[in-house]
Amino acid sequence: MTTAQLQSTADPHGLLELITIEHSSFSAPVRLVNDTRGWTSGGNAFIALPFAIKWPNQISNETPRAQLQMSNVGREFTALLEALPVGAELLATLQAVSRAAPNVVAYEFISVLTGLQVTPQTISAQIGSDDMMRRPCVLLRADPTTLPGLFAQ
Repeated sequence: MTTAQLQSTADPHGLLELITIEHSSFSAPVRLVNDTRGWTSGGNAFIALPFAIKWPNQISNETPRAQLQMSNVGREFTALLEALPVGAELLATLQAVSRAAPNVVAYEFISVLTGLQVTPQTISAQIGSDDMMRRPCVLLRADPTTLPGLFAQ
Protein backbone atom coordinates (compact mmCIF):
# COMPACT_ATOMS: atom_id res chain seq x y z
CA MET A 1 0.00 0.00 0.00
CA THR A 2 2.74 2.51 0.90
CA THR A 3 4.68 1.81 -2.30
CA ALA A 4 1.57 2.50 -4.34
CA GLN A 5 1.02 5.74 -2.40
CA LEU A 6 4.57 6.90 -3.06
CA GLN A 7 4.22 6.22 -6.77
CA SER A 8 0.78 7.83 -7.07
CA THR A 9 0.53 11.33 -8.53
CA ALA A 10 -2.59 12.11 -6.52
CA ASP A 11 -2.28 10.46 -3.11
CA PRO A 12 -5.34 11.40 -1.04
CA HIS A 13 -3.79 10.17 2.23
CA GLY A 14 -0.03 10.77 2.42
CA LEU A 15 2.56 9.50 4.86
CA LEU A 16 3.16 10.29 8.52
CA GLU A 17 6.59 10.53 10.12
CA LEU A 18 6.72 9.21 13.67
CA ILE A 19 9.57 9.47 16.15
CA THR A 20 9.91 7.72 19.49
CA ILE A 21 12.67 8.87 21.87
CA GLU A 22 13.50 6.63 24.83
CA HIS A 23 15.73 6.67 27.89
CA SER A 24 15.59 4.59 31.05
CA SER A 25 15.07 7.72 33.19
CA PHE A 26 11.95 8.78 31.23
CA SER A 27 8.67 7.73 32.82
CA ALA A 28 7.42 6.94 29.30
CA PRO A 29 8.92 7.27 25.82
CA VAL A 30 8.44 10.60 24.03
CA ARG A 31 6.30 9.91 20.95
CA LEU A 32 5.88 12.63 18.31
CA VAL A 33 4.15 12.73 14.93
CA ASN A 34 5.04 15.23 12.22
CA ASP A 35 1.51 16.56 11.82
CA THR A 36 -0.90 19.17 13.18
CA ARG A 37 -2.99 16.61 15.09
CA GLY A 38 -2.16 13.63 17.27
CA TRP A 39 -2.30 10.07 15.90
CA THR A 40 -2.38 6.57 17.33
CA SER A 41 -0.11 3.93 15.77
CA GLY A 42 0.54 0.46 17.09
CA GLY A 43 -1.57 1.22 20.16
CA ASN A 44 0.65 4.19 21.11
CA ALA A 45 -0.49 7.82 21.14
CA PHE A 46 1.79 10.22 19.26
CA ILE A 47 1.71 13.94 20.09
CA ALA A 48 1.43 16.35 17.16
CA LEU A 49 4.57 18.46 16.73
CA PRO A 50 5.74 19.53 13.29
CA PHE A 51 9.43 18.68 12.82
CA ALA A 52 11.88 18.28 9.97
CA ILE A 53 13.49 14.91 9.22
CA LYS A 54 16.19 14.15 6.72
CA TRP A 55 15.94 10.37 6.37
CA PRO A 56 19.17 8.31 6.24
CA ASN A 57 20.85 7.69 2.90
CA GLN A 58 21.71 4.20 1.68
CA ILE A 59 25.34 4.90 0.70
CA SER A 60 27.87 2.07 0.74
CA ASN A 61 30.79 2.40 3.19
CA GLU A 62 28.88 5.04 5.15
CA THR A 63 26.93 4.65 8.36
CA PRO A 64 23.24 5.54 7.90
CA ARG A 65 22.43 8.81 9.65
CA ALA A 66 19.22 10.83 9.85
CA GLN A 67 18.88 14.46 10.90
CA LEU A 68 16.13 15.83 13.11
CA GLN A 69 15.08 19.41 13.79
CA MET A 70 12.08 20.46 15.86
CA SER A 71 10.69 23.57 17.47
CA ASN A 72 11.57 24.22 21.11
CA VAL A 73 8.19 25.82 21.78
CA GLY A 74 6.87 24.84 25.18
CA ARG A 75 10.30 23.55 26.27
CA GLU A 76 8.88 20.39 27.93
CA PHE A 77 11.27 18.22 25.94
CA THR A 78 14.17 20.53 26.85
CA ALA A 79 13.35 20.02 30.54
CA LEU A 80 13.52 16.23 30.02
CA LEU A 81 16.89 16.58 28.29
CA GLU A 82 18.33 18.80 31.00
CA ALA A 83 17.34 16.27 33.68
CA LEU A 84 19.39 13.51 32.00
CA PRO A 85 22.71 12.45 33.52
CA VAL A 86 25.92 13.46 31.73
CA GLY A 87 26.72 11.12 28.84
CA ALA A 88 23.19 9.70 28.66
CA GLU A 89 22.26 7.99 25.40
CA LEU A 90 18.82 8.40 23.92
CA LEU A 91 17.40 5.77 21.59
CA ALA A 92 15.39 7.12 18.66
CA THR A 93 13.03 5.18 16.43
CA LEU A 94 11.91 6.82 13.18
CA GLN A 95 8.90 5.33 11.42
CA ALA A 96 7.00 6.12 8.24
CA VAL A 97 3.36 5.05 8.16
CA SER A 98 0.45 5.70 5.82
CA ARG A 99 -2.34 7.96 7.05
CA ALA A 100 -4.76 5.38 5.64
CA ALA A 101 -3.20 2.57 7.72
CA PRO A 102 -1.24 4.12 10.63
CA ASN A 103 -0.70 0.74 12.32
CA VAL A 104 1.33 -0.60 9.38
CA VAL A 105 4.95 0.55 9.53
CA ALA A 106 6.34 1.03 6.03
CA TYR A 107 9.87 2.02 7.09
CA GLU A 108 11.69 2.00 10.42
CA PHE A 109 15.11 3.28 11.47
CA ILE A 110 16.34 2.72 15.04
CA SER A 111 19.56 4.24 16.36
CA VAL A 112 21.15 6.46 18.98
CA LEU A 113 20.34 10.18 19.14
CA THR A 114 23.63 12.11 18.99
CA GLY A 115 24.93 15.64 18.45
CA LEU A 116 22.03 17.18 20.34
CA GLN A 117 21.93 20.98 20.08
CA VAL A 118 19.34 23.05 21.90
CA THR A 119 18.65 26.73 21.29
CA PRO A 120 15.72 28.79 22.59
CA GLN A 121 14.00 28.26 19.21
CA THR A 122 15.01 24.78 18.01
CA ILE A 123 16.25 21.34 19.00
CA SER A 124 18.40 19.52 16.46
CA ALA A 125 20.15 16.17 16.53
CA GLN A 126 21.53 13.38 14.41
CA ILE A 127 20.21 9.85 14.57
CA GLY A 128 22.85 7.29 13.72
CA SER A 129 25.27 4.83 15.19
CA ASP A 130 28.43 6.51 13.89
CA ASP A 131 29.62 7.60 17.37
CA MET A 132 28.74 4.20 18.84
CA MET A 133 30.60 2.34 16.08
CA ARG A 134 33.79 4.33 16.76
CA ARG A 135 33.89 3.42 20.45
CA PRO A 136 36.12 0.65 21.80
CA CYS A 137 34.29 -2.65 22.11
CA VAL A 138 35.27 -3.06 25.76
CA LEU A 139 35.07 -0.51 28.57
CA LEU A 140 38.02 -1.89 30.53
CA ARG A 141 41.15 -2.96 28.70
CA ALA A 142 43.40 -5.59 30.30
CA ASP A 143 46.86 -4.02 30.45
CA PRO A 144 49.60 -3.75 33.14
CA THR A 145 48.03 -0.57 34.52
CA THR A 146 44.43 -1.78 34.95
CA LEU A 147 45.18 -5.45 35.83
CA PRO A 148 48.81 -5.69 37.02
CA GLY A 149 48.32 -9.20 38.47
CA LEU A 150 47.85 -10.70 34.98
CA PHE A 151 51.18 -9.48 33.66
CA ALA A 152 54.63 -10.77 34.68
CA GLN A 153 56.93 -8.10 36.00
